[in-house]
Amino acid sequence: MKKIGLFGGSFDPIHKAHVEIAMCAIEQLQLDEVQFIPTRHNPWKNQSCANAKERLHMIHLAIQGNDKLTVNTIELDDDQNQKNYTIHTLEKIIEKHPNNKYYYIMGMDQANAFDKWKKAKKISNLVQLVAFQRGGYEPLSDVLNQYHFLVLNNRPVYASSSDVRQGHIEMLNPHVLRYISSQGLYLETMVASRMKEKRWKHTCSVAQLAKKIAKANHLNEKQAYIAGIMHDVAKEMDQKEATVIMQNYFPEYISKPYPIWHQWLSRYVSEHEFLIEDPIILKAIEDHTTASVDISLIGKCLYVADKLDPLRGYDSSKQIELCKKDINAGFRDSLIDFYEFSKKKNREIDDCFYEIYDYFVVKGEK
Repeated sequence: MKKIGLFGGSFDPIHKAHVEIAMCAIEQLQLDEVQFIPTRHNPWKNQSCANAKERLHMIHLAIQGNDKLTVNTIELDDDQNQKNYTIHTLEKIIEKHPNNKYYYIMGMDQANAFDKWKKAKKISNLVQLVAFQRGGYEPLSDVLNQYHFLVLNNRPVYASSSDVRQGHIEMLNPHVLRYISSQGLYLETMVASRMKEKRWKHTCSVAQLAKKIAKANHLNEKQAYIAGIMHDVAKEMDQKEATVIMQNYFPEYISKPYPIWHQWLSRYVSEHEFLIEDPIILKAIEDHTTASVDISLIGKCLYVADKLDPLRGYDSSKQIELCKKDINAGFRDSLIDFYEFSKKKNREIDDCFYEIYDYFVVKGEK
């Protein structure tokens, strides 16, 4: 007979505390294994932010290398388009392997409300219920005693998947974070905490526009979208912190005007904090304000999307349509527009722009 822990949830996404609790249960209850059971349809939630395949992949990344942690896809494999209830899942698991002893693990918030679960008494007769400490939730002894809960002696957990989705990326295993960033999952809400609402709306608008322009030009939509979401992520960074990063990582650009530092700082945050590795995305972010003579097609999509964002308050529809038809022509048009507007308003133009303007407009890109 094996002692098997069962840990169900949306895992949207799985975070470090999920794994820590599983290991705590193994140690304190002498379990042979803990199975993560990602739900297909959580009765407490209307929808997930990541699909089943993505959530499953993130769980595998989070537990790789630990043979006592496994994944049970019993709920994901259910082809009935109905809510998953724990009682049904447990009955199927026990029917398949009746000789094991099962421990069902949940947070104290769920344990306190266990009397509201479907067939709660029957569940407590089928398995040993286990609760772990969660910050902000004192144990309700009446409920815990009624259903014979065991309580783990763990450091109270404050982390949650919703916190991760709101930008607490420090709660993530690096492999999981790298996957999230590469797939563009949760990024809109993750960057929201780093900027004011107006800039966040601009950021989301730019990302969607860059994606549409890339798609129209048969380019990689995901790269354009991710670059768009991350392009202003460091725009509101503290100036002292920004200066240190510029000195350490981009000293050749520190003499550039402060308002354009954010294109290099945003590349830094994307690469070193969000663990984005795609060189095309990183270069596009770095080029989104000033452009460059070696700007990529994805970089051009982001550059024009930033300049032509409808939220800027002027009619850019014709220019957007040109970009969708031909990104190279749209990019050149955007350079010309910037040059003529700056001259008309007597605005200072950075020296690097003239090299770019000469390369793409005067001489014409080869």
